[in-house]
Amino acid sequence: MEVRRFELPVAVTLRLQSRSGAVEVIAEPREDVEVEGHDVESLLDAGGSTLRIRAGRGHKKMLVRCPRGTDVVVGTMSGGVRLAGDFGRVSVTTMSGSIEVDEAEEVDARCGPGEIRIGRCAGHCRLSTASGSIEAREVGSCAVQTLSGGVRIGMVNGKLRARTVSGRIEATTRGGGPVQVQSVSGRVRIGLPAGVAVSPRFKTISGKVRSAFPKGDDIVVEGMTVSGSIELVPS
Repeated sequence: MEVRRFELPVAVTLRLQSRSGAVEVIAEPREDVEVEGHDVESLLDAGGSTLRIRAGRGHKKMLVRCPRGTDVVVGTMSGGVRLAGDFGRVSVTTMSGSIEVDEAEEVDARCGPGEIRIGRCAGHCRLSTASGSIEAREVGSCAVQTLSGGVRIGMVNGKLRARTVSGRIEATTRGGGPVQVQSVSGRVRIGLPAGVAVSPRFKTISGKVRSAFPKGDDIVVEGMTVSGSIELVPS
């Protein structure tokens, strides 16, 4: 394993690539980038907008330390990705492995089989996994999708769009945007601010629909399920 350091100019995106092995990125009070990995290569794009860092072949972990607020793009074939600290815009793609992000301005996370965990995303959050659960503590707005895993969002400040085939959807929203949820066989449970009037648009074949809110125009809630129930409850 080798340790290398790189200067990171202001407003430059950090792009990390690893063929296999876990990737961990730590945002901390510093001005440069420190990388610990195997056969590390770097390239600053001709336009000066992106610093590319790539780890060579092997299954060893790639550990990166960067300044707080850095925009980060991570791509890996296999291996989990963890981003610890406070980041700017984040984009993570892995073919196989889990994804975890502590805090970021925006998040775009996609993986094959694997779980996705988000702490706080101030802006838009786009999360997608083929098989595995999705969890987020707090997001500005979000669009989430999984085939066989459940979805749990602690708090959504804006628009919510969630879709799963066989998993359960649980989310709480402040009512700052419309809600669109879809599940084939999983239960849907949405928490809304007490006292709001809801414009409901529900479709279900064999599942039950329950709402504790009067009808009105405060917030639009669209829900569709084949055999699962849909429930709206005060948060």
